[in-house]
Amino acid sequence: MIDKELIHRRNSILFILISAFYLIHVTINSFIEGLASIFPPAFLFIIFGIILIQLIHKKVNPKITMYVMISFIYIYFYFLLNDSPYLVNYLFMWMALPLSAIYENSRVIVVAGVASIILTFYSFFYLHHEIFSNVGREDFIYLVLFGVFNTFYLFAFIHKARETNAKLQELAFHDPLTGAANRLLLKEKFNLLKRAKVHSIAILFIDMNGFKKINDTYGHEVGDQLLKEMVARVSGLLRDTDLLCRLGGDEFAILSSNIDNPILEKISRRIQFALEKPVVLNHQIINLSASIGWYYTTEVLNVDLEELIKEADRAMYRAKRCELIAGHSSDLQGKYN
Repeated sequence: MIDKELIHRRNSILFILISAFYLIHVTINSFIEGLASIFPPAFLFIIFGIILIQLIHKKVNPKITMYVMISFIYIYFYFLLNDSPYLVNYLFMWMALPLSAIYENSRVIVVAGVASIILTFYSFFYLHHEIFSNVGREDFIYLVLFGVFNTFYLFAFIHKARETNAKLQELAFHDPLTGAANRLLLKEKFNLLKRAKVHSIAILFIDMNGFKKINDTYGHEVGDQLLKEMVARVSGLLRDTDLLCRLGGDEFAILSSNIDNPILEKISRRIQFALEKPVVLNHQIINLSASIGWYYTTEVLNVDLEELIKEADRAMYRAKRCELIAGHSSDLQGKYN
């Protein structure tokens, strides 16, 4: 869903860029050659523009809209070259290739590159006299190589850019120690769930018991290893749609959707059971435990993330107090027995 939203935004951006370029192009042509010079290609652009506006406005599958937009660009240039077979229009056609790189999609780059080479072939052999009157036919191979080089260059550039973006996103959206999500990604996912209009949204608040004592006794390095172990154990119990976030220190939150109290209670018990298994670090057996509270709501459109976290935090402290009272009662019972 995040990818679709990103593609939708880029569809909008590319449409604005193309429209701005076209308006500048039409304005210059009108001053130089008169208003009549922009027709009939202008009719085609208007038709394509109306279709694209509808697709973007109604948020029709963004990937389909993406390919429709790229196809419309090359169809338009095909008719433009037939109506006005000038070298400048042929050069404008090549702008579609770098513009398609806005999607950072390798397939789109290949499609645009192949379409550019096909239009080059058509222009060179069927409109040669009008566009390439001073170019020998034996030079066609250089135009093809130009197109192939640009396509592969953009292909490699996109591949590198995606790798870099993935690394930057990993740094921006994840806790560097444990690899769990951070507050920024939690907020992004929360807003995404609200836009998706899920049935319910829930937060489970997890607080490690006695973590400060573990740090003081065994050192912060062991404490860090325990946090990593905790994230690994909890992550293995979650659904693909759930998000584990480190809020800070030994406090964690799980963002979940389409869930209710009975399911939350089962998840809480599974997490507590998984965390209570001893951990062996540096030949030391360390016992873990956690207090968990949760809060969920079906008022998805009106819920605030910080309020949701606060309510789950309060529920966690209530659970912690109950655990302490229960533990104290057990100690007293054992003492008097």
